[in-house]
Amino acid sequence: MPKRKKQQNKRKNTPVTPFNPETKLEMLGNRELIIDGCKGIVDYGENYIKLNTGTVMTGVCGDGLLIKSFDNEIAVISGEITEISFVS
Repeated sequence: MPKRKKQQNKRKNTPVTPFNPETKLEMLGNRELIIDGCKGIVDYGENYIKLNTGTVMTGVCGDGLLIKSFDNEIAVISGEITEISFVS
């Protein structure tokens, strides 16, 4: 029986981002969002956070949102995240 070659998923380790290529988003369920490449905080509230991520702004909507940390261009947002939007 011939052996089948395993097909490698070329997209597996390639981040797909609609904005600055240095920006990376990572979600842990809908309770935490890590944004690497965040340039600054534009607007902040319990239900909405707007961040400068380079060429576009990234908006996060939800309930009980909190910026747990913001250091070295890495922002960690916790709370119940219901929506992420990108505005140029």
